[in-house]
Parts: sequence; structure tokens; C-alpha cells
Amino acid sequence: MQSRSPTKTRLAVLAAAGVLALLAANPASAADKIGVSMPNIKGPWFTPVLYGISDEAKKLGYDVTIQDAGGYANVDKQVSQFSNLVVQKVAAILIDPANPASFNGAVKEAKAEKIPVIGAGSPIVASDVEADAAASSSHCNIGHELAKGAKVLLPNGGTIAVLAGPAGAFWASDRLRCFKEDLAGGNIKIVAEQTSEQDPAIALSLASDFLQRFPQVDMLYGADDTYGVGAARAAQGAQKCGKVKVLFAVLGEAAEEMMRAGCADYVVAQQPVMIGRTAVQMMDALVKSKPLPTKKVEVPLVPVTMANLNSIDKTGMQAPKGWTP
Repeated sequence: MQSRSPTKTRLAVLAAAGVLALLAANPASAADKIGVSMPNIKGPWFTPVLYGISDEAKKLGYDVTIQDAGGYANVDKQVSQFSNLVVQKVAAILIDPANPASFNGAVKEAKAEKIPVIGAGSPIVASDVEADAAASSSHCNIGHELAKGAKVLLPNGGTIAVLAGPAGAFWASDRLRCFKEDLAGGNIKIVAEQTSEQDPAIALSLASDFLQRFPQVDMLYGADDTYGVGAARAAQGAQKCGKVKVLFAVLGEAAEEMMRAGCADYVVAQQPVMIGRTAVQMMDALVKSKPLPTKKVEVPLVPVTMANLNSIDKTGMQAPKGWTP
């Protein structure tokens, strides 16, 4: 697998920054309200995305209504909440769908009402209906970068137990699929794999179970840092930090703490704050009938280890301490 070149990464950063600069506009009317539909609003991924959305929307003069479905298992609730935003005739809807296949009808309703639908953290809003715009990371590229990390951490091969993410969550499936593709035929083998709800306590329990069932396992994979931090804490509790490598995506505050403690070894950091800001800027252009430089923006990934943890810019990755939706 070839990693992204520094030149391409710089171009991607400039592209994302360029969208923000080109789409900057006069503040909206105070009456303009946008809706945000999320499968969950808590945790190290959703909190910074929502911070980016809320802060950027405030700068542009929008009121924000955030709908929380309460978890990936509550797809029907998220669809209902989305439909309610359509009924409210909000100016636009930003969404990260729990299951895109379930949103075709609801997104078509929004289109019929001429309400722009923007992916915020997701490149797609429904399986059969194209997004008006989207700001996200490539989940497959996250899988590729995680595979690169696995090869760096286990140069002589080894075994991995996988905390695969929420059942049915397309982002988790895409990451793991591309991760497996890059490891296929090599000397790194997956010996266990389990989906679970996106909950820190459940992730800790699942990772602890893996360590008991597979005492010789070399690495724990987490779909994001809810799962990764759970895995790191399980390694810490078993006094296996450094012995069992821990690999995952998203660098929240707890993930950073676990890396500094020597219990998280390689993180593919997304930039959720930048994703949220970019989604709002794209939404603002659509609401004001301005041309978009591009309909889809992939915000660059940042591989993180202890070697570069202190030097990377985290403002695009983490919300201010204490901020909550």
C-alpha cells in the first residue's frame, strides 16, 4: 500500500482551507435555522464535529437545532428526527446517517422542499440520493492508514483482535474492509472480531475479554477512539501497555492521554472540527445560491504516534476543553 505523499497531503489541506476561504460570506439572517441530525452527540468524534458546526454557524448568523438519536441502534428515531426537521422547513440539514440505506425517503422529502442536505462527517447522506455537498474523511483511506500503522507496529507480523464498531455502521465497515484488503496475504492475521454499541464501558469490557481469550494477541484494533480508548484501558488494566499494541482512529482528549501513558501506539487522526466548519461553509453557499468550488471535500488525515504528538496542530481535531453540544 502506498501512503499519501506529503505533497498530496498539503494540497488536500489547502483544498479544505480554500473551501473555507472561498465560501466565507456575510452573516445570515437571525431567522435562518439549520438542522443537524446525528446518530449520537456524545463522545470524542461527535463533540468536535458539533463544535465545528455550532461555532461556524454562529459566526455566520445561523441558529442551530441539533437532533440526537441516542445511538446507532436507533436508526428509525434518527429518520423521524430528520423528517421533523423537514417539516420545520429549516434552511438546510447537516447529517451523519447511522445507516444511509434508511434515509432515501427522508432525503427525497427534503429535496422536494428544496432543503439542501449536507453530509457532515459522512460523504453520503443516503444510499440512493446524492448529497448536495459533503465534508468528511474517506473511511476507506482511514482503513488504509490503519493498515499502514499495523505494519509499522508489527514489522514481523502478528495477530490482531478487532473492536469493529457499531453493527451496521457503514463508516466502521468501510474502515475495516479496506484495513483487511491491505493486510490480505501478509503475516498479520485477525484472530477475533466483534461489533458492539459505541459505548466506552462496552469497549473496555470487550477489549478485556479479548485479552483474556487471546493472551498472546499482539494488537488491538479500534474502529474509532471510543473503541480504541477502551482497548488502551484494557491493556493498561492488564499491565500490557507496549506489549499489546493499540491502533485506532480519531484523536480525542482521552486518546491523547492514553498515548502519553504509553498505552495507545498509533492513531489515524481525523479533523472533526474542520469537517464541521467546512460542512457549514458549504451549506451557507448552497442556502445563498452561491457556486461551490467542489461538492465533496475530504479533510486530510493525520497519522499520530508519540514521535509527533507534541508537534501536530490539534485545533482541527478537538473541541475546547469542557465544550458540550
